[in-house]
Amino acid sequence: MVRDQSEFADLELRDAQYRGVIDADGTLTGFVQFFPIVGVTRLGLGLRPELCGSSGGLGSRFVQLLVAEAQRQAPHQEIDLEVLVWNERAIRAYQRAGFAITDTYEKWTPTGTAEFHCMVYTGLSILLSR
Repeated sequence: MVRDQSEFADLELRDAQYRGVIDADGTLTGFVQFFPIVGVTRLGLGLRPELCGSSGGLGSRFVQLLVAEAQRQAPHQEIDLEVLVWNERAIRAYQRAGFAITDTYEKWTPTGTAEFHCMVYTGLSILLSR
């Protein structure tokens, strides 16, 4: 990562923007990047793959925890995130956590361009039927 100049290799940036999330047993369950944009905190997040899609709404609770921390760090900033349009499970979790789709666009990724939704935190939980 240092050789490739990955931002994660930058100790100051990593310390300022990244956090790990652990469970009661001290096991890493996920991570978040609080990426600052003028007037916005963009969340970059990940949950351990085996925990995704688990019953009990863990994904939306995880996202709500991250929103609360983003609000604590920068209470007057808007909060948003980006999600690939095909990731319906994540989109539902984000909606249950209070996010709404506000834009859709193509964006470059390391494997080529892909279509993303921008979702903004509204604070209103959207209930979806299965």
